[in-house]
Amino acid sequence: MSDEEAAGQRLMLELRARDAWNQRDYEGAQRLAEELAAAALQAHDELGWWHATFLVSECLRKQGKMQESLVTAEMLGKHPLTEGSKALRAKVSTLASLALQGTGNLALAVAAARQGVEDAMGSNEDVNLEIDARHALVAALADSDQLEAAWQECLVLVDLLPLQPASKYVGQSYWTIGNVAFLLGRVAEGVEYHQLAAENLSPTNDLDLWARFNRASASLRLAAGAVGPETLECIERAELASSIVGGTQRDRMELKLTRAEWLVLTGQFDAAVDQLTDIIQRKHLLASHMAAQAHLLLGQALSARGSRTEALGNFRVSEGLFLQSGAKDRASAAHALIRGIQEVPS
Repeated sequence: MSDEEAAGQRLMLELRARDAWNQRDYEGAQRLAEELAAAALQAHDELGWWHATFLVSECLRKQGKMQESLVTAEMLGKHPLTEGSKALRAKVSTLASLALQGTGNLALAVAAARQGVEDAMGSNEDVNLEIDARHALVAALADSDQLEAAWQECLVLVDLLPLQPASKYVGQSYWTIGNVAFLLGRVAEGVEYHQLAAENLSPTNDLDLWARFNRASASLRLAAGAVGPETLECIERAELASSIVGGTQRDRMELKLTRAEWLVLTGQFDAAVDQLTDIIQRKHLLASHMAAQAHLLLGQALSARGSRTEALGNFRVSEGLFLQSGAKDRASAAHALIRGIQEVPS
């Protein structure tokens, strides 16, 4: 095969991989990206190999294979091309942060995202690199209960977003900013930024993203104590979209967890116990801080039903998992519930 023919074959593989990605066929995109990486390596095309391998890592993350995605990202981080380019370092650090969040390693996720922001700011190549890195940093800080630090990063994002009004990251970034506002009890601002997110996200363009946005919006509304019709509508939109696109097992479990939280907060404890028991039986699919939330909610539902011993066991597991994740404030909340049960006479 001539060099021109080999280059044409690699281009075709790249187009097919990107098409599979756009169709949300992440397993197929991964296989094609791996084939492309092997072909690029054979052709001594280091940059082509780098981009193909980066796509492999992204596909693994999209399939919920967070540890495998992280291993691939870390391998890329040690490559000479990455070490010689702040832009490539920013991309790898951001990807690693997202994978670390997915495994529940929140302290490391924050550190990786901060490195991504630093390298993105130093690259001066594309403001989207900084938007993406700050988006990951805000999410990692919020998940690890560093809410004031997350809000300060949100304010920087608010200034950056108008610089790229057509960017694919705008909707997702407003979504993240709204999340932090809700967590801080800034409910009006949370609603405002989630409305901006909804205006910049489209179920027509990306139904999977639309499903995840509505689930996250519902989850944050619940965290703020908002259990009204608008919250239920978010859950139902997410469930409908998820039933169409399928999504990963992790996505479906996280959506079930959101529905379970709504059941707990609306006093439907029997239904909540059934739902949460099923989730916990498959908690290995969830990040550790999400599994902790499932145990916390089950403890609350069981306590409301008068099953104090079972509730106490779940609160203890929840506290341990939150501590393991680095979510100290939520671990403290679980510990307070433990003490509340222990201090009440039998």
